[in-house]
Amino acid sequence: MVAVGLVHAAYLTTPVPGIAKGSLQIPAGSETPPTGRQIVSGNATADVSTTLPPAVSGMRDAILEAVQSGRLEDLKAAFDLNELKPELAADPVSDPIAFWRATSSDGEGRTVLDALSILLDLPHIILPLGKDPENPGLYIWPAFADRPLHSLTAAEDADLIKLEAAPRAATMKAGGRYTGWRLVIGADGVWHSFRRYD
Repeated sequence: MVAVGLVHAAYLTTPVPGIAKGSLQIPAGSETPPTGRQIVSGNATADVSTTLPPAVSGMRDAILEAVQSGRLEDLKAAFDLNELKPELAADPVSDPIAFWRATSSDGEGRTVLDALSILLDLPHIILPLGKDPENPGLYIWPAFADRPLHSLTAAEDADLIKLEAAPRAATMKAGGRYTGWRLVIGADGVWHSFRRYD
């Protein structure tokens, strides 16, 4: 499998957190999403199947199925759908379940499942990566992941607090950038990453 970033690197200029280091990049930018990006509703009340390509929707559904089971171990099925495993931290992770348990505030991984549930109910952003019709972009949750936090709308501000809780959200806003949970799925259905960027 060819890494998405290797195919499209010529079109891009700035690193995107959550993708293999140095492999994917986005246009350097202003405070608003540049031309070519779309904000798409991912709310539970929306018909997600009409806003996501089948491959992305399939991976989203696989992740949500595990989340809805309440069993952290069920996430491994979605994790193992990839030939190249999703990035979970700055260093490679060999056992995702043990890692999520160790980093979860409850020690059981339920906070990880909660974060995924909230993320996938928020709007996402599409980053177009070039002209390849088989792999036109990345789907990133939340939509405000790569924007300065002072540019958030009132609704996005509420989403930030829902996802990260008020004290942590306030720390991020003071720093001016989002460093919380970010989920990235390629247009081909490859789950690229799910991690924080502290």
